[in-house]
Amino acid sequence: MSTPRTVAVETLDYGPIVLEEPSWCVVDHPAGNHRSGIRHDGVQHTAVVDVDGRRVELLRANLTQFPFSESGSRDVKVVVEIDGEHPEFDAAGLGDLAASITAHALYGLLPLRARLQSLQEGGQ
Repeated sequence: MSTPRTVAVETLDYGPIVLEEPSWCVVDHPAGNHRSGIRHDGVQHTAVVDVDGRRVELLRANLTQFPFSESGSRDVKVVVEIDGEHPEFDAAGLGDLAASITAHALYGLLPLRARLQSLQEGGQ
């Protein structure tokens, strides 16, 4: 087992602090933040669709953690960009989100696709 990575961060309210860096964290921790604002973020996963020759990204998601949060959870969560917002999900909530997206694709989008094809072929 390897030695845990650590990083030194200069904070506005606690001065220099040293914190353990999770193996999944891919962001730098710049100086000039409050300790409670220090955030670990993992690799971003994004759904991509081609719209009229233009790449459109949606449902950006990544692991996230605020290890010194003073008002919210300090647990590792997954943050997902939805409609300009960035809600955080635990494992159960992320499963519910995935189920909703899957149901929408299966029972909303695919039936609409079939109906559109039928209309384009001259159906009523």
